[in-house]
Amino acid sequence: MDAFQIAFVILASVAAWLSFRRVGTPIATPAPVTSSAKPRYRSLQDTMGRGGDNLLLLRMLAASLVIYAHSYALSPIKVGRDLVTDLFGIYAGSIAVYVFFFISGFLVTGSWQRRHDLRAFLTARLFRVVPAYAVCLIGCALLIGPAVSQLDAATYFRDGQTWSYIFHNLSFTERLQPGLPGVFLDHPRESVNGSLWTLPAEVRAYTLLAILGVTGVLSRRWRTAIFLGAGYTLVLLWDSPIPLVNMKIAKPLIGYFALGVLTWTFRERLPLNLWIGIALTIASAIARLSRDQSYVYLFALALCYLCLLFAYRLTSLGFYNRFGDFSYGIYLWGFPMQQVVIYWLADPAPSMITLLAWPMALLCAVFSWRLIEKPAIALGRRFTSRAGASPPRESGAMANRASP
Repeated sequence: MDAFQIAFVILASVAAWLSFRRVGTPIATPAPVTSSAKPRYRSLQDTMGRGGDNLLLLRMLAASLVIYAHSYALSPIKVGRDLVTDLFGIYAGSIAVYVFFFISGFLVTGSWQRRHDLRAFLTARLFRVVPAYAVCLIGCALLIGPAVSQLDAATYFRDGQTWSYIFHNLSFTERLQPGLPGVFLDHPRESVNGSLWTLPAEVRAYTLLAILGVTGVLSRRWRTAIFLGAGYTLVLLWDSPIPLVNMKIAKPLIGYFALGVLTWTFRERLPLNLWIGIALTIASAIARLSRDQSYVYLFALALCYLCLLFAYRLTSLGFYNRFGDFSYGIYLWGFPMQQVVIYWLADPAPSMITLLAWPMALLCAVFSWRLIEKPAIALGRRFTSRAGASPPRESGAMANRASP
């Protein structure tokens, strides 16, 4: 056992010990504010209490940003970096994924805190993540693959890689199978769906959150903060591998997911103010221009805070929620559609890939939401209700269970 694994075991032992103290006790809700004790600022919880949010739209924009960023990586015509990457010095696709993980940590923590039921929590995650993912894998392997493969259909379907693409990738291993037999071999990137690498990391984040919930770590604010702070410090200090986790990939994703967890945990005390967002943005810009090492952390704080402002202060955008949650479908189908565009056009520019692939991915996403995701979520809720853990009614993104 190396140093990181020893530290991980110690943290797990501490979590187990803490579980003997009021396991599952929900975080206390602050007493109603009377006229004699008015708050000096409006908190995130106050803003959330008004009902409605723009989280679905935010996730939709993030999924679209992934397509935009991948167009530059996939295009045979090399025109340099995209504008977002040039502006922030961080890959645009990574920024989009960071938004996903922050929102996911925020919403999934809320899901646990409202129920405190492991079976209900895992059921909700299972029916939200797996059905659409499985359909995407099957669609790529059995529809797109044989249509574009350099192999004839009989040879293609006899190849074991065709079927392992489905079943191996459904195991959520950290080493997904990227390609299919004879598919996209002459493209700059041979991967059928280069967006799937985040899903195993997200599933592991859900698992860790469930462990923290069951052991009682999430039942107290400062207990949660101390544990996540100490745990992430260890993640930054040690590069040794741990089972089932790719540390190189996981470090930033764990950080943003943890910020989401902490944001939900301290939502009653977190002020939501435009000037704070402006100050964080300016501090991040100064660090960027001066090439200071603190830029990565200031950027993370600014990005997450601006996400909250967008989600809960721009109330005029709430109309989007009536359409549904197409972000997961766009994320799943964006990359395959981009590869199909390159297959059709041979040498398309990044802008052409984006303009053609985005509506194709949106069409797939609409079908995915209407026919797969929404019915699966409803089925998961029925299973949860039968188990006696029916969740409270929710609004906005939470009603559509906008996670992952």
